[in-house]
Amino acid sequence: MDQPDSRPTSATLVATRLQLHGIAECLFAGPEYQATGEIALRVTAGGFGTTAGPERRLEGLELLAGDRRVPAAGLMSDLADQLGVEFGAPAIGYRDGSGAQPDDVVDLDPAATRLILEWYAFSDAALRMLDPDQQPILWPEHFDVAILLDDRSYGSSPGDDSHPAPYAYVSAHDHDSDPFWNAPFGALRDAAEFASIPDLVAFWRTGRALLRAG
Repeated sequence: MDQPDSRPTSATLVATRLQLHGIAECLFAGPEYQATGEIALRVTAGGFGTTAGPERRLEGLELLAGDRRVPAAGLMSDLADQLGVEFGAPAIGYRDGSGAQPDDVVDLDPAATRLILEWYAFSDAALRMLDPDQQPILWPEHFDVAILLDDRSYGSSPGDDSHPAPYAYVSAHDHDSDPFWNAPFGALRDAAEFASIPDLVAFWRTGRALLRAG
């Protein structure tokens, strides 16, 4: 994956990720769940958005509600009002999440936002190559884009507490002792290790082949 010449600092990347996660979970997935019972989000051109409605998207540094565009900046509660939704995460009782609050301030760093959104687009394209019959899902709980194959999750994350930079993963606790498996949940590779979409697909296929062989 191509890396920008001026990479944001780790602290900036983490702060931006948390803000984007809050937008996804509490401005998109929560209202979507209230309206339709669905929580799945999707990667879209330049960002991400709802799958089932109400139609809300992030595109770069803007939030879209139909034809209306709102700068993604200011209090979360004010952004919810401008989008015509009620702020809040999906009320389904999962343990993790963004931790976003209505009085949190959104002030996205452009470079960090671009890096995360480009990683989603890159990963979404790779997942569609891995299995053309599935539409990758951007999950609001962990903010990862993924698909299931053989009851294991193959996907990409913008980062988390244990690995703050974007990474790809294979989630499988029933793996063998092969060095490929380098994380408690399975396998992890930093986004910087992938020069192309086929490279990322090859990582997932290696994990799947190992699981099938085991």
